[in-house]
Amino acid sequence: MKVLAELCQPDRRQFGTVGTVEDYYTALKALVLVDSVPEDIRKQFDIARDLMLYGWFVYEFYTVASQQALACLEFGLREACQIVNRGVNPCGKRKGLRCYLEWVEKRGLIPKGKYHENISQFMAYLRNSAAHGSDTLLNYALAMPGLELVADLLNDVFSAKEVALCLRK
Repeated sequence: MKVLAELCQPDRRQFGTVGTVEDYYTALKALVLVDSVPEDIRKQFDIARDLMLYGWFVYEFYTVASQQALACLEFGLREACQIVNRGVNPCGKRKGLRCYLEWVEKRGLIPKGKYHENISQFMAYLRNSAAHGSDTLLNYALAMPGLELVADLLNDVFSAKEVALCLRK
């Protein structure tokens, strides 16, 4: 734990990195979810962005921000699946990020070919690694692309015509 007198000082592991806290803030402020993403999901994503920013002061927060972003993705995809499926979870008992990603892919809620063909396996692996404990420590450069990917996926899903039509009802 940091000592109180150093609370607002950059984490010592920040020294020698490229950029400033202002640069990080600018990049994170630009990383937004579209208005059609439900407010509860946007709030959870904002927590991930805040954790990324505070990673400047507590290096471990970059890893926590990544975990939060992945949990937010699962939350958002679950909500989208239930919106389109009229309240019924399309994954049934087989819940989880991988199932939700596979379902939105099959349903055409994310652009075909935009993401790697194994995106559901990859994201589920990252989510499970984080959720079940790990000694992995991410830095800003490793965590930020994950947040960008989560934002892209959520923005694509909640911008999909089928989801937009269901949200209007």
